[in-house]
Amino acid sequence: MKRGIFIVGFGVSILMLLFSQVMAQGGRIRFNNLKVIPGITLQEIYDDNIYRGSGSNNTTEVEESDLITHIMPSLGLDYNLHERGNVSFHYSGDLAKYNDNDSNDWQTHKGEFNVNYQAPGGIILDISTIHIDAEDPYGNPELYRIGLKTERRGNDLKAKIAYGFGNRFQILAYYNYYKQDYDLLRDYTQDWDITEFGAGFQMRLLPKTWAFFRYYFGERDYFTHPAGTGVTESNDSDFDWKRVNFGLTWETGAKLGGELNFGYQLMDYENTADVGGDRYDAKDTWIAATSITYTATPTIGLALSLTRAIRETGSGDNEYFEDTGIGVNMKKVIKSKFILTVGGVYSVNDYNIPREDDIYRLDAGLDYQIRERLTAGVGYRYEKKDSNYSENSYTNTQFIILLSAVY
Repeated sequence: MKRGIFIVGFGVSILMLLFSQVMAQGGRIRFNNLKVIPGITLQEIYDDNIYRGSGSNNTTEVEESDLITHIMPSLGLDYNLHERGNVSFHYSGDLAKYNDNDSNDWQTHKGEFNVNYQAPGGIILDISTIHIDAEDPYGNPELYRIGLKTERRGNDLKAKIAYGFGNRFQILAYYNYYKQDYDLLRDYTQDWDITEFGAGFQMRLLPKTWAFFRYYFGERDYFTHPAGTGVTESNDSDFDWKRVNFGLTWETGAKLGGELNFGYQLMDYENTADVGGDRYDAKDTWIAATSITYTATPTIGLALSLTRAIRETGSGDNEYFEDTGIGVNMKKVIKSKFILTVGGVYSVNDYNIPREDDIYRLDAGLDYQIRERLTAGVGYRYEKKDSNYSENSYTNTQFIILLSAVY
């Protein structure tokens, strides 16, 4: 439930990145069942508005351009359990160096650990953990401090146990835990953790297609309350929820991939009013977390993302927004050496105050396979945010070149 257009845009970007890496698959280093995949990407970006405007970002320049160098190492470890599944670890880093505004230099590190195990008795165990140590300017799903470097840590844990009845039905249990912790006290309104439990049922409709129904309940707890701010456990925006999700999901190898996922959510606050005396009102709405890929032919792929969520802007008041977004992406392999990707994202953030933001983004890229595991590419990104609060509006253009190698 914490994903929104942030994830639509991020999801389309990841899909484009995955498409571009098809030509440069690693894995030549093997030790029996263990595969080791080192890699590195060098990226140069010209960004014509690194702070995404001024106003709420408190920058002295309305627009500031710069040339940014990204050094992005990676390391993957994959241990094959054969028909029982696999265990994997992946590290990725991003070290950003600004040509002129070097005080903005930052680095972000991410580690992922995954276990997928299928027991002989029909039980399937799936555990995924992610740790991020970040100081980048990309903000968070609540769009906090977009364009400004912020230091923070994040931890995600997602666990699932499934039991199959033959090859047709499955029952599932879920446990999810998320934590976001900012380093500086000024960002205390963004410090929270989420605990969520769930149960589900799914039925096979086609050889690689399942229909599912899932029920979840959970809570978000804001855990930082600095003295002097007036924000305490008795007036912060802690809340809990119940939600149902239903749709279709596809197994690996099908022409369709990902999930068609819609649902409905009810939210209720633990406190009556915020620090200013404004009431917290319970709310409910439809939600979506759809991300679908379609392999039309061996050389053409399509992707669609549709998300909707309610987002609290922080712990200090009752402000929130409904976040609805759609993203589309297309990739085309040309003469086996080139991959063309084109994608777009549109989202609307509708606040409970008289504010509405419309966000548009266009991505395009062309990658060329120089050698078997060495790829070069160019890219373009245009983003525009229109808000009836003019200080939140901006346009941003980026031109990108990259060189990527995996082994």
